[in-house]
Amino acid sequence: MSSRKYVKKMILGVVLVLAVLFAVPRSVEAKASAKKLKVDKTYTQYDMTGDKKKDTFRVSGDAIDYGTYKEYKGYTVYLNGKKVLSDTGYILDFIIYRLELKNGNVFVAIVPESNNGDVFGAAIYKYTGGKLKKLLDLYNMEKIGYHNNVSKISVSGNTIRVKHGVMSFALASIGFSLDYQYKGGKLVQKSTQTKLTESIVKLQKKTYWTAKRSMTLLNKVGGKKIAAITKGKKVKIDRIYLNAKHTQIYLHVKVKGGKSGWVKGLTKYPAYGKELFEEVMYAG
Repeated sequence: MSSRKYVKKMILGVVLVLAVLFAVPRSVEAKASAKKLKVDKTYTQYDMTGDKKKDTFRVSGDAIDYGTYKEYKGYTVYLNGKKVLSDTGYILDFIIYRLELKNGNVFVAIVPESNNGDVFGAAIYKYTGGKLKKLLDLYNMEKIGYHNNVSKISVSGNTIRVKHGVMSFALASIGFSLDYQYKGGKLVQKSTQTKLTESIVKLQKKTYWTAKRSMTLLNKVGGKKIAAITKGKKVKIDRIYLNAKHTQIYLHVKVKGGKSGWVKGLTKYPAYGKELFEEVMYAG
């Protein structure tokens, strides 16, 4: 066999191998991401339904333009030219996310912002049955406080993390994050305990809270009494317990020079002078 024929055969062989490789369908693992989108902008580069195909997506705001700022009376979501969601309300701005998990599931988070940072109607949706179905209410903190807000949403692997802020009945302004996983067609809160990342005491760069009234220290959430916290006692608070429905809150405290345990938080606005701690200052 001549060298020229040999080279031709080698090239033909390589071409055939490449053709087979490209012809065989390969599963592509999704990359977890949280992409911020803008209101009144049309996007054509993203898969919004989870079918691995690019879609046309737009959130159109029903705006009153005052020149230096806008007020929105509501919004409508369009997916491939079809209206898939709409809502009304007093809105000053939007936070919109396209969320994709490592397993390929795609979600849309819409956070309408109002006065005092309130996010009435904020939720995470998934495209199902020709519409955006609400899977997670991001405002449902009314049992533990008011002025509920969402400052950030991120994704890691198959987990969605939401950074919440609440003017809580127990501690006034607090910040914390909750993690959610997609299971059985629902977004489920992964844990009932989370670190307290923001508070009035942290803002003032202090360490201790001062008990304004007597409280019972429990060995666990809903557990047995292990000590009494008397008025004037100093405590550290490092984390909170929040049940999946966000209707119960407990505070994990370490009494200065004493024991650690849990204190039941408040689920309604306290009467004047009945706040849990001296440092508590409500706003709004």
